[in-house]
Amino acid sequence: MPKYINRLLKLPVTYLYVVMIIAYVIIDVLCNLVLIDVLKLASVSNEVVRGQGILKIFLYAIILGPFFETLLFQFIPIKLLSTYTFFKQRKLLVALISALIFALTHMYSLYYFILSFLMGTVFVFFFFIMEFKKKGTGLWHTIFLHAIINLMVFLNKYFI
Repeated sequence: MPKYINRLLKLPVTYLYVVMIIAYVIIDVLCNLVLIDVLKLASVSNEVVRGQGILKIFLYAIILGPFFETLLFQFIPIKLLSTYTFFKQRKLLVALISALIFALTHMYSLYYFILSFLMGTVFVFFFFIMEFKKKGTGLWHTIFLHAIINLMVFLNKYFI
């Protein structure tokens, strides 16, 4: 196992959350700089949430979304693919498939697709770490991390 993975596995769970949130911030900043400022891609469309009440958006983005997305795009694909011998030895391929499925369901724009793919890889990487570190807790930890990141986006969009 690579040294950086061993180091991550030794970190307390709280530190792992901080590392993943920092990874999100770095990915978000780089996507904004490269995709919007340099390549001039269109940002996220607000058509999905337009006309929705703030409470409804909060419910979907912070509670329901993280639960169902983590279940459908990380947990189920990983568990299903891991039943096949071919995928058992190819965790990176499983991670990329999971991230791709996650990104395809967030295809509001090319910018958001790329951002979602990168965040999908963060989520699946976190899932794998938590499954290895604390057997059987990857789903719940990933749901919580996803909810924290969505909360950050929600607060930034509506209150900052």
